[in-house]
Amino acid sequence: MVRVSKWSAVIVAALLTSAEAGEPEYEDYPDVPDVQPVFITKPDSFRVKQGDTLILPCEIKDLGPYPAVWRKGKRVISAGKTITAIDRRFRLVSGHDLQIERVKVKDTGTFTCSVSTETMMEITHTVDVLYGPSVLTIPESGLVVAQQGTDETLECSAKGKPPPKLLWRKQSGRLPSGEEVYPGPRYTLTQVTRQMAGVYECVADNTLGMTAIGRISLQVQYPPEVEVERSTVYTGEGYGVKLICFVYADPPAEVLWSREGSSLDPTRHVISEDVVMGTRHMLTIRSVKKDDFDTYTCEAANSLGSMKGRMIVTGVADRVRITSPPIGSAPEAFELSWEVESYSPIREYKVAYRRGKYNSSVEAASPWKEVIVPTTGTEPVNDIQHHQKITLRRLQPAALYDLYIQASNRHGWNAVSDMFHFSTLSKGEALESRIDSRSGAEDRRLHLVLVLLALVCWPALF
Repeated sequence: MVRVSKWSAVIVAALLTSAEAGEPEYEDYPDVPDVQPVFITKPDSFRVKQGDTLILPCEIKDLGPYPAVWRKGKRVISAGKTITAIDRRFRLVSGHDLQIERVKVKDTGTFTCSVSTETMMEITHTVDVLYGPSVLTIPESGLVVAQQGTDETLECSAKGKPPPKLLWRKQSGRLPSGEEVYPGPRYTLTQVTRQMAGVYECVADNTLGMTAIGRISLQVQYPPEVEVERSTVYTGEGYGVKLICFVYADPPAEVLWSREGSSLDPTRHVISEDVVMGTRHMLTIRSVKKDDFDTYTCEAANSLGSMKGRMIVTGVADRVRITSPPIGSAPEAFELSWEVESYSPIREYKVAYRRGKYNSSVEAASPWKEVIVPTTGTEPVNDIQHHQKITLRRLQPAALYDLYIQASNRHGWNAVSDMFHFSTLSKGEALESRIDSRSGAEDRRLHLVLVLLALVCWPALF
């Protein structure tokens, strides 16, 4: 009798159970296609403008069951018919072509279309995104502060594809060098003046139809410059008068008014607090007294220096203005007329004249003759315009004369008038035949030709 142990019975039972179950079953997989996919599309390079739409082709023959995969670098964009990228600008069109809408600069790089067979198959396109320029000013704040008399260089840089070209222009008017524009990333100003201050523009253009502009504001610091509206102010007692000076300075200047003879009286000498555009300063004398005839000073000062402007307030008459034509109407006399502004009545005039040295290349000018001319009457105090005329007699025919006039009121004699030149006629000469002494030689020749033609043609008329 054969004895079987407990563990032997267990092993035999397990083998019998395994034999009844049979061999395990495996799932059937399709056979690998005999025809492999082939890329019809060739690798290519694409240049596209930022914001446009780009289509990258990927035409495949005999793709079979294999999925086409797009990726940028290592990032997968699509697999088969499914877009895996979060960016919604990507979509598949015409089969496996990749469309990118609203192209961005970050799309620059390589895009690969691949098919995973037994061996990896792929084509790679290169994308170059063109974009408009951007400008960076140096410094970025766009403010350049320069001191008058120094040299200063304005600078900018630009980005863009293709690389942009740069030029400089001034926002208002021409550049200090006289040009409309200046090419390059730098523009140098030599010996800066306050007139050069303003906004300068750095313009970038890279032929894409777009330009970018960077602006630099040039601030020029300089010591004060003072200009007076009138160096001599004519007025009269009881009248009001305004003294005006223009101050240009950077940093802004402090302006002080003073007078030479005495101190200002705040009750009558009023300093304007309404400074126009920071340049126009005014001292008003409300009612002029005799004591107010003095020299007044407008002084401006800042950290870079100071400057003064002086104005004389006077009661004498303004300069006489001669109103006569320069050609007389007689050989031995000349009708002289003039006008003058005076806030006080004119007492008398002084007329000085002489035969000028223009009459001969060797003859010297004759001595001055002076004539004191009384006024024809007094005018109302509100009428400051005075007129007068006289006839100068015993003059030389066909001669040129120099003349000036002065006027006197109760404040004294005024400054002499501008020199006046007049001429007398020749004996027997009519005024209409006189050629203006200011005409050129060509005019005189033309006049002579006309006279000769008249003499020749005159008998033929009769």
